[in-house]
Amino acid sequence: MHTHYVFVDYENTQPGNIGLISERQQNIQIKIYLGRHQNMIPLSLARAMHGLGERAEYIQLESSRRNAIDFNIAFQLGELAIQHPDSKFSILSNDPGFDAILESLKTKGIVCARYPDIETLLEHTTEPPPSDPGKSGQDKVVAMDKKPPHVQAVR
Repeated sequence: MHTHYVFVDYENTQPGNIGLISERQQNIQIKIYLGRHQNMIPLSLARAMHGLGERAEYIQLESSRRNAIDFNIAFQLGELAIQHPDSKFSILSNDPGFDAILESLKTKGIVCARYPDIETLLEHTTEPPPSDPGKSGQDKVVAMDKKPPHVQAVR
């Protein structure tokens, strides 16, 4: 099974319930891009990211220049598409500026798309959720003893 890379443009969109994606996909890497002045995130997002362990990463940019996050996402997506051409790539953003890049990648056979939030991404994901007969419809409780997500500062 190939990795599904999800890039979140946090300046442009709120990703929704990240916890839903960990229930539906096992081979996923989520990278949340934060702007220079985005110093706080909701506790629910932090808990969901924490539950993903090493499959989650925060990337806070030091630059406050216009479109800095967009260019960093596009660059890393391109690098990973070259390294892992059979992987799937999704961008969570309301910015249609990504669409031209994604269309170009699609012409090269790269599976990629842009979605406004996790819920919409999951509507278009074909991977079925794992069966867990003991699971109820209640919120998932995430243990805090797992390794926290990687935090990276980009200058």
